[in-house]
Order: sequence, then C-alpha cells, then structure tokens
Amino acid sequence: MMRSVQRILAVFESFSVERTSLSLQELADRIDLPKSTAFRIVQSLEKAGYLVRLEDKQYCLSLRFLRLAGLVKSTLGIRDIARPIMVDLSEKTQEAISVHTVIGRNRVCIESVAAASTLRSVIQTGEQVPLVAGSATKVLLAYMSKKELTPLLAPIAKASKRPQSEYLKELEEVRKAGYAVSHGERLLGVSAISAPIMDVNEEVKYCLSLGGPSVRIQGNEKALTDMLVQAALEITRQFGGKMQ
Repeated sequence: MMRSVQRILAVFESFSVERTSLSLQELADRIDLPKSTAFRIVQSLEKAGYLVRLEDKQYCLSLRFLRLAGLVKSTLGIRDIARPIMVDLSEKTQEAISVHTVIGRNRVCIESVAAASTLRSVIQTGEQVPLVAGSATKVLLAYMSKKELTPLLAPIAKASKRPQSEYLKELEEVRKAGYAVSHGERLLGVSAISAPIMDVNEEVKYCLSLGGPSVRIQGNEKALTDMLVQAALEITRQFGGKMQ
C-alpha cells in the first residue's frame, strides 16, 4: 500500500512549472518504472479525475488540484509547519533551533526553540542581525536571485573585509553543498549550521538553523548537519517546495 502511494505521489511530482505536460514514457522515466506499470498508474489517476490526457497523447494535472488547493488552510505558514519539526530536532540534538528570513539588510529570526540546557538561546525570536556573518546569512544569500543579491553584496563584502569575488565563491559552495556551517563568526565560541527551506515557488526565503557552543557542535558536526538538513527537507516538503 505504501509503495503504491509513493508511486502515485511520484507521478504528481513529476510535473513542474517548466513541464506541465508529459508523455507516458517521460512519466515512466521520471518515476523509474516500466512503461506498462506506469500506464496502469496513470490510467487509474485519469479515471479518478486527477490527470487529463491531451490530444497530443501527453498528460497533465487536472483542475481538481485547484479545488484541493483551495481547501488548504489559508493561515498555514512557515512557523506553523516548522515549529513541530524544530521542537523534535531540538529534543534530539539538545541544541537551539531557529528559522530565519531576510528583511531589508538584516537577517531576522522568526521562530526559535531554546536548547534543553541552562545555556541561553543563541538567538531570540524577533531578533535582527546584519547580513554579514553566520551560517544562516550565507544560506539566505546563497539562494537569492542576482537581482536581490547585487545591492547587498558591496556593503556585506566591505563589512566582512573580503573581496566580493571571494564572498560570491563561498556562496556558490554553500549552494552546491546545500548547507552552511560557521564557527565563531557572529559570536565567539558559538557555532551554527543552517540549511535552506524551499517554498512552493521554488524560492528560498527561509532557512533552518542549529546553534550552540562550538565545543559541542564541532565534536559532532557531521551528525548534526545530517539531522539539520533532513529537518529542513521535511519542512520544505510540508511547505510545498522541492529541493533540487
């Protein structure tokens, strides 16, 4: 049953803004199944009214999805989705977890879960810091469009005392890795790991971060990074996005 559900979801997620219609062979290739098996799934979805077969024998999603989309709670936002996942991650890692976005030239924490320790949370909800250093800043900048990044780059490079070319190279490396790590860049003795959260428009306006004492983070960096990235992917999935 679970495999059947996964196959159906894979068919739906095969469509994109660039490819709103696909042939049966293309669908079979994208969900990695024999054409005969893909045909049975597609045929069932067509009969159920979720797919439409066009005159050119390609398939597209039906208007039924518009009705279902209208039933989504209008107030369901990033904080509603992220909070349970953040609490779970904080309990597993025993570190502070936060979600950040960009407003103007500042990075803003819009939600945070304190670490289960006596240590004060690294950053509080509502706190703003300049877009200069830290893993969250790097992630948010790395996924910005060129139009958004260009006016920010000169003052950021100047504040960080680094050439723009060097800073851009680091942002490209962050994008390729899918996360960023910083040690003592914003606060001495504090480390952070951040990963992007993609929305339904395939844009990254938020990132998930884990922060704590460098002595703890550095000693367990690989495991913490893996957990943080997986949590960010789960938020992305629930937020309607899909990381490439």
